[in-house]
Amino acid sequence: MLKESEEKYRSMVNNLDLGFYQVDWEGNLLNYNPAFASLFGFGQDEDITNVNVKEFWQNSNERGPYLTELNKNGFIKNYIVHSKKRNGQKMVLQLNSHLIKSMDEEPIKIQGLISEITEKFELEQKVKESESKYRNLIESVPFSIALINLGGRVIYCNPATEKLLGFKEEELVGYEFRNLPIINQKYLPMMLKRFKKAANGEILPPFDVKLSKKDGSLIWINYQTSLVKLGEKLLIQAVLNDITERKRADLLIQEEIQKLKELDQIRKDLISRVSHELKTPLVSICGGSELLLELFGSDIKEEARELAEIIGKGGTRLKNLVDNLVDVTRIEYNKFELEIELINISDVLQDCAKEMMYLIKKREINFQLDLPDTLIVNIDRVRIEQVVLNILSNAIKNTPPNGKVVMKLTKKKEWVEFLVNDSGIGLTREEMDRIFTRFGKIERYGPGLEYIDIQGSGLGLFISKEIIDLHKGHIWAESGGRDKGSTFTIKLPIS
Repeated sequence: MLKESEEKYRSMVNNLDLGFYQVDWEGNLLNYNPAFASLFGFGQDEDITNVNVKEFWQNSNERGPYLTELNKNGFIKNYIVHSKKRNGQKMVLQLNSHLIKSMDEEPIKIQGLISEITEKFELEQKVKESESKYRNLIESVPFSIALINLGGRVIYCNPATEKLLGFKEEELVGYEFRNLPIINQKYLPMMLKRFKKAANGEILPPFDVKLSKKDGSLIWINYQTSLVKLGEKLLIQAVLNDITERKRADLLIQEEIQKLKELDQIRKDLISRVSHELKTPLVSICGGSELLLELFGSDIKEEARELAEIIGKGGTRLKNLVDNLVDVTRIEYNKFELEIELINISDVLQDCAKEMMYLIKKREINFQLDLPDTLIVNIDRVRIEQVVLNILSNAIKNTPPNGKVVMKLTKKKEWVEFLVNDSGIGLTREEMDRIFTRFGKIERYGPGLEYIDIQGSGLGLFISKEIIDLHKGHIWAESGGRDKGSTFTIKLPIS
């Protein structure tokens, strides 16, 4: 019966995939199974009884600590041994050993199971090295970094995080982030929502939150979460960036912008109110001076007539300025509207030329007009007249006596193109960049420039551009430079 039991035991041991062994306390092999022999490179027909297992250790000195622990506890589990095969090939083994003692408690022999874990061990070492490199990296960077497991519990934070928040690592690690005193409850729902998305692998944009430091002060944090894999573990990596100063600066900027908006509104309201208040008396001044000259021009003295003309011209200039200020205010309030109708634009340009003919003759300008008889377009007649008169007037005022001004209109497919070319003082590149801006008046003085009429507010071309833009058209200036004349071109859609 005993013999039968021993045979069953022997059969079971021999069929194990794991290596079975028995050695005496000195390490001499007493018993083993085929898996053990194969593990070390021995054939089934080779007898390795009495071979000392010290030969299978890469470093036999490492066997001492193993025996000490085994003698102390009576057994040992999952003990890692750096071993080698018969041919010297290195491998890593895992031992599970049991110590058999005599009646006197003296160690007699050791038996146990052995398995090769070389591949697993090397993989684990690589993971540990990777984790070590990662830890060394995040501990040295100036950014605050925390690692959170998928259950929401903080498992690591680097020194920069401790410095930023004022909490020591042990006050943060091990706690669910939702329960940490740093969390502002106002932002918690959004943070939890983002955490779930990050845990599912979603790539999320950075997010700004306000956190509480240990001393109770509040700081603004821009944080970025991402899913990382360390070994076999999936973790959430949170990178925290202190943006408190930037937020304060943004707040100051917003406050200043608001103040500027309020001041700008006051300015707009003041210009609008003053402009409308000035209009009525200016109409009276202009109309009164004209009526005075018309009714009594031949009866009053020369000095009085000149004075009435000066009053009329000054009133007209001031009225034009007020009209421009009113237009600018409408533009700023987005209340500048057009009254579009089908118009023969040739008639509009012809009328503008007639209106400026007095000034053309007075300044002895050689004027040429090139217009088709009929060219129908959808425009606001009054506003286009305003633009044309402004451009034509500028050309005349900036051209010397006996100079040349050409006004031309052509049709080009779905557009009409109108240009005014002069042989006057011309424009520099800097001046061309300024002329269509608000108050972009160009001041030019000096010898030989006495012919230039410098009067004006600098609003005319700014308003002209707005009018053309509202017509879905284009306006631009070209010039070869100083004393090489200028060309102003306007393109308007036909429909």
